[in-house]
Amino acid sequence: MDPAINERFHLFPYQRLGAVASVGGLIGAFSGFYEGIKIGSLRYLIENSHRLPRTVGGWYFYHKKKNYVMIVGGCKLALVQGAKYSGAVTGLFGTEAIIDYVRGTIDFASTTAAAAITAGTYAWYNQLSRVQSANYLKKGAFLGLSLGVTQDLIIWRRGGHIWYMDKLGVINPQIVNRL
Repeated sequence: MDPAINERFHLFPYQRLGAVASVGGLIGAFSGFYEGIKIGSLRYLIENSHRLPRTVGGWYFYHKKKNYVMIVGGCKLALVQGAKYSGAVTGLFGTEAIIDYVRGTIDFASTTAAAAITAGTYAWYNQLSRVQSANYLKKGAFLGLSLGVTQDLIIWRRGGHIWYMDKLGVINPQIVNRL
């Protein structure tokens, strides 16, 4: 019997947190690098538009310096965005794991609550208005519900136990095949 059959993403919480932190950090870093390059390119053009080169050699050094500025700006923003994404995703899944532990069960309700808490924290941190905060909470709860139900279906399809599926009397085909 697989000990992680009832776990989310088939990983125990400490493994899952490490994995989502790494993936979130990588996605954030790539996104930040792309944005940093775009911003660096435009910033360099704006700062030097009053003294554009007039010779071929001048254009060579203009683009050489511009590429350097773009790469440096991209790397800086990649670090910042990677840390932000990693922190947000780790916060979401860490909160989910804590709620699962406190409740003693793994289901969509923990994911929904964790997503709503994360959305509320984001709204509070960025000092959004009440209307914006309410919208973030609604969207966060809906996305959390969607993610939670999807995770539950993956666990159930793998042969794990989901309490509300058992209460509804739905027989898991994976368990029947193992018997």
